[in-house]
Amino acid sequence: MPQYAGFLRNTPDALAHLGPDEAQRTLERYLAWSEDMEKAGRLVYSNGLSATKGRVVRLEDGVLTSTDGPHTEAAEVVGGVIIIEADDLDQAEKTFGTHPHVAFGPIEVRKVGENGCEA
Repeated sequence: MPQYAGFLRNTPDALAHLGPDEAQRTLERYLAWSEDMEKAGRLVYSNGLSATKGRVVRLEDGVLTSTDGPHTEAAEVVGGVIIIEADDLDQAEKTFGTHPHVAFGPIEVRKVGENGCEA
């Protein structure tokens, strides 16, 4: 079955307005969604991404360079990635549309290439 990645995007302060109890309830909703997808046999991988540990690697004039990242000054940052199995992009979109994250930011849905990069 085809796999689809959901990149959870949000502004750096998207969750800042949540108090401790609401933040805990939000985390529980995220975990429950993943558990439901796992029980349905559709969850392949799910995890948050570090907000402070990362690098951007580039080849500039034949020289490999890197800068610290992620760039949290951007309007949106990728805060997590989830990979699911779905029949097609429409089903993947509907599935990710049920994730509680959509209340805080968009989820970019992309098909995982079965033969490397695909058009």
